[in-house]
Amino acid sequence: MNSLPDSAGDARRAWLCGVQEALNPLQSDFEKSLAWRLTLVVAVVVITINVLAAPPVSPPKIHTPIRSTV
Repeated sequence: MNSLPDSAGDARRAWLCGVQEALNPLQSDFEKSLAWRLTLVVAVVVITINVLAAPPVSPPKIHTPIRSTV
């Protein structure tokens, strides 16, 4: 079987290789955004407050006599 002549085959292959090499995954700038930084600051503040806060005081246990019902 004879193949069809392709006058632009080499140029097309070179273009396709160039296009495929140029597609690098783009890095997100989300880590540099103000919303992300504020979220981290708020999280650090909340964690610090929870760590440094005094433990909750439990009310003293009061013994109440149980009255029997008849």
